[in-house]
Amino acid sequence: MGPLAGVRVVDLTHVLNGPFSTMLLAHMGAEVIKIEPKSGDRFRYAWMPVDADHAGYEFLVVNANKKGITLNLKDERGKALFRELATRADVVVENFSVGVMERLGLGYDALRELNPRLIYASSTGYGEDGPYRHMRANASIITGMTGWTEHGWHEAGAAGGRVPGIGDEAAGVSMALGICAALFARERTGIGQKIHVAMAEAHLGFMVSRFHTHFEGREVGSLPKRCADGYVTFHLPHIPDKLWAQFVSAMGHPEAIDDPRFVTQRDRQQNFKAMEEEVGVWVRAMTRAELWKVFQACRISGAPIRSLAEVFEDEHFRERGTFVQVEDAAAGDLTMLAPWIHFSATPAEIERAGPAIGEHNHDVYGGLLGHAAAELEELEGAGVI
Repeated sequence: MGPLAGVRVVDLTHVLNGPFSTMLLAHMGAEVIKIEPKSGDRFRYAWMPVDADHAGYEFLVVNANKKGITLNLKDERGKALFRELATRADVVVENFSVGVMERLGLGYDALRELNPRLIYASSTGYGEDGPYRHMRANASIITGMTGWTEHGWHEAGAAGGRVPGIGDEAAGVSMALGICAALFARERTGIGQKIHVAMAEAHLGFMVSRFHTHFEGREVGSLPKRCADGYVTFHLPHIPDKLWAQFVSAMGHPEAIDDPRFVTQRDRQQNFKAMEEEVGVWVRAMTRAELWKVFQACRISGAPIRSLAEVFEDEHFRERGTFVQVEDAAAGDLTMLAPWIHFSATPAEIERAGPAIGEHNHDVYGGLLGHAAAELEELEGAGVI
């Protein structure tokens, strides 16, 4: 039972941006009812073999803890069922293109007439107005449009490569935060409201360090350094003099303490390039494990560059329960990242992976909305659910 227990969310989202947002709400205990067409969310089998016998990992993760129902929103009876759900919901979330919900007669203005307390959250690539409002977008498109890709090429020293981005996640986190804030505001006013998040602007919101480089003309951070068996990463110019002395002594080079180029923090900043070259020579003679011991002993901000396989085996993450095992009937045992927002009194948790297509139709339409089994059978036969 997380902190959002008792909050009901009707989830019309698809692919990654919207589902990531509602995943966070589900982690925190909200009852999230995911609506799919009868054929299923087109993201279910994305990046999977054409003959895959189970939904893909991404889908199962971002739809964890959710109830799954099917519904044809182009059918008038389907729309009526959706309106019933909206009157019993605290939140409706969608990430269709601009105007889709309005054309269905299910936009915010229509739904708030039925439920004035409703929080209606939506997300599109570029927002609801502006010249690009009708342009389709995904994470890689937004990464390119916001300057993230170009900056990644600059950092890597080569153009044309693939650059990981966080467009979907940034927008998802932003929308989840907005929903929580709107729920809090509703506690004071009794009235719901509409939230909209443009993926492009959310992505720009996570680029403060890149803006610093652009406006100040100075790079933020240091490049990883090659060592005997891979790479490590750490940053030296801003560490205090005492910590510098501890670090160079642990590295076996106490003579650097009195090197006039590096005596004070200001000296090290002024002679940054020389310091990086000097330390780089020391690092190349040591392994990642040896350097990690130095970082821990000095409590310096540094760490080895690791593969995901190494991350899963790390003792710290194991002790903290950072990853959990979740059973899925079709996919088997899945390793998932546990909820990373920790609550002392109302802990968040993952109870199950993403639902099968229509898995909770009878629970929701029968149990929540009160429709008889015979009616549901007729609606199913007609392709409404």
